[in-house]
Amino acid sequence: MIRIGFFTGWRCEYGLTVGLLKLLDSDPDIELLIYPNGLHLLNNFGHTVDEIEKDGFTIGEKIYSYSENGDEKAFELTNSVNMINEVMKKSNLDGIIICGDRIEAYAAALAAHFNELPVFHIGGGVITKGAVDDVYRYNITNLATTHFVTCKSAYKRLMKFEILKDDDIHFVGSTAIDRIMKFKKNPISIRKAFSTIQIDKFALMTFHPVTKGNEPISDLMNISIQKIINKKFDVLITYPNNDSGYEKILSVVKQWESNSNVFLEKNLGSELYCSALNDCAFVIGNSSSGVIEAPYFKKPVLNIGSRQEGREKDVGVYDIPADETFIMKGLELGFQKKWPPVEYNNIYGKGNAGKKILKIVKDKLNHYTHS
Repeated sequence: MIRIGFFTGWRCEYGLTVGLLKLLDSDPDIELLIYPNGLHLLNNFGHTVDEIEKDGFTIGEKIYSYSENGDEKAFELTNSVNMINEVMKKSNLDGIIICGDRIEAYAAALAAHFNELPVFHIGGGVITKGAVDDVYRYNITNLATTHFVTCKSAYKRLMKFEILKDDDIHFVGSTAIDRIMKFKKNPISIRKAFSTIQIDKFALMTFHPVTKGNEPISDLMNISIQKIINKKFDVLITYPNNDSGYEKILSVVKQWESNSNVFLEKNLGSELYCSALNDCAFVIGNSSSGVIEAPYFKKPVLNIGSRQEGREKDVGVYDIPADETFIMKGLELGFQKKWPPVEYNNIYGKGNAGKKILKIVKDKLNHYTHS
């Protein structure tokens, strides 16, 4: 029996990988243990560990590495490394899986390195010039033993890393697309959660802080909401992550919480997030989900500012500078054209990443455990 740990710090990476996790969990040769940490365990960010437990996964241990009031990033990193390291020492794991590029994933990769555990990393090779995530992602790549890459540009980038072996790098596509294809077979309405929201007449909005550069994200978010509701549309807003500056975004959220055209949710969960993408008219913000997932629902996306600069984008994802004039023009043009659907080119895969990853993980770990 192969014991695999999935270490996850917040809702996005869990939502991206839940389909893969279910494949791993159902395999008779694998014992999957989930180790929630970071934002998953904070009420201020939706206490998203509840979703993991609701999905029926076995929790290895809850790792309370963050506080509700927030700490300096240096402390969050070192505390997470120390706590995850102690958990790994007693876990008897054969390997770990991590997804993405946040501090929590970096902490897990460092701890696994010190415990000589194989690290399977999903999402390496991507560039996001507007976020410090590039630093963590690069360092995770150096620590990982196997790399599951989501798009061709990232694959080509990793193949140029001289320290990596070519046969450890695998272009599999995004596991998020697996989830989307499954949802499309049996879709549910966003009205399951928001009974009064206008189907096909709302914007799905997620803004995160820009950790590189100085963009007035909270101001731009505020004027965008006002413009959208002036057009008799609704706005469904999901909460930001805890990067430096998130408080300003939350202050805008609180300003609009009593407006009947604005719907707020700390965490939609993976299924309802697909519902929101399926039922909205368009997506606006600076989240990676707008770049990766929204095109598979044929939704036009207004990608604001520099946070996702460098990430490979499909047709229908329109990059707009973090400037009020350009954003207002983009919104006005979209309303004039009535937000028509946009065809996509499958640049993040066709929905079979999970099966590819499962096979590679089993092959690699069987090799490690028998060598």
